[in-house]
Amino acid sequence: MPLSRRALLATAVFGTGSLLTSHASAQIAPRPASPVPLGQFGLDATTLGLRPGSADDQSRALQNALAEAAKRNAPLMVPPGRYRIANVVLPEGARLIGVPGASQFIAAQVGPLLVARRIRRAALSGLVLDGLDIRSSQRSGLLVADEVLDFTLQDCEFGNAGSVGLTLNRAAGSIRQNRFRSMRDSALFSLDSRGLSIEANQIEDCGNNGIQLWRSQPGDDQSIVRGNRINRIRSDAGGDGPNGNGISLYKAGGVIIEGNSLRDCALTFIRNNSGSGVQIIGNQGRRCGEVGLYSEFAFEGAIITGNLVEDCAQGANITNLDHGGRLSVFANNIIRNAQRGFAPKGTELIGGMGVHVEAEATVTGNVIENASEIGISLGWSWGMRNLVATGNMVRKTGIGVSVSLVPKERNCLIANNVISEASRGAVVGTEYGKVVTGDLTKAADQRAAGVRVENNAVG
Repeated sequence: MPLSRRALLATAVFGTGSLLTSHASAQIAPRPASPVPLGQFGLDATTLGLRPGSADDQSRALQNALAEAAKRNAPLMVPPGRYRIANVVLPEGARLIGVPGASQFIAAQVGPLLVARRIRRAALSGLVLDGLDIRSSQRSGLLVADEVLDFTLQDCEFGNAGSVGLTLNRAAGSIRQNRFRSMRDSALFSLDSRGLSIEANQIEDCGNNGIQLWRSQPGDDQSIVRGNRINRIRSDAGGDGPNGNGISLYKAGGVIIEGNSLRDCALTFIRNNSGSGVQIIGNQGRRCGEVGLYSEFAFEGAIITGNLVEDCAQGANITNLDHGGRLSVFANNIIRNAQRGFAPKGTELIGGMGVHVEAEATVTGNVIENASEIGISLGWSWGMRNLVATGNMVRKTGIGVSVSLVPKERNCLIANNVISEASRGAVVGTEYGKVVTGDLTKAADQRAAGVRVENNAVG
């Protein structure tokens, strides 16, 4: 084959392989249609039996196509269209790729659409999963990953789940840039995670919770929940804490919750129940019906810093020394407009506090404004031990700082705070919520032995 100047230039740019391929193509007739790669990306699912827009259940066709793709170690490409499926099992190494917003899997019956179980690796992207709001059993997901060591989910959409969008059990991997909307229960429920990265997802209009990281026994979860937007979380199932949360931890330790934006959660933006070594950093929440940031029950070592919480019944609650809840730092947060009121479905008035802490806790560098009852609450009943409140700015409250005087032995420092416009006293001692001393910034009181109040600026 003689080489022209044009051919030589093409060889310089693309290599000799392109010339050889072009020459070979001219000599070989096209083969009949068969399962062939779609471009350079993977196998086209429609050449393996899937039919866009068909009213038939295509679960078996998709199952066979996944098996063929796995055998060839190739991704399976799902062209735009609607495909009715149910209980399709992802094989080892499955890579299922769609066109974002256009490749739609629709529930053919109750139960999960896709299941990955006891495999090392699976990856999905660009898919829509629509559950058609078919009610399913509690915590049953449209997509279930059970004991998958490396699970990747990116740029997918989940809608109209009869319970949960994504359910994970003993799984690890990355859940990134997905959208969840209109879940009867929650967007994501994980049990006994082996370390998940849950980042940059959009979650909205869920019946009970947004993201749930739970463990069957207390343990080191090592998950990261970062940069998610969570809006409009209800509490349809009621209760006093398990529901109505944007992000919910239960017995999950070592979790980092950072940089999330939350709006309109029925009870709480972020609730940590019995998770030790949890960091809640740089999140923003507006409008919730109970406590914006919660660390409760048997936790040890909570760091809550750099958060902005507005328009809640209570800004933050670090509590339950009676169950072992202790050891925390609450620093550099802004709490605004904590107003006493009724929680959703509640019958008693609650809240009105900026922050409440109980044991081995430091409250420092925070700005608390317009808390209707108390800016900083130190202890409740006998639950008050080794507390520090320093360098805070508290403005426009009923009581600036309250401290429980019920314990017989006390060790508490309240110093170097700026307290302004506290209508019922800058610093006062309480017993079971009732004020029993005068303003301790003006005069000492023997009933407050063990409580040091010094160098506060009161105006």
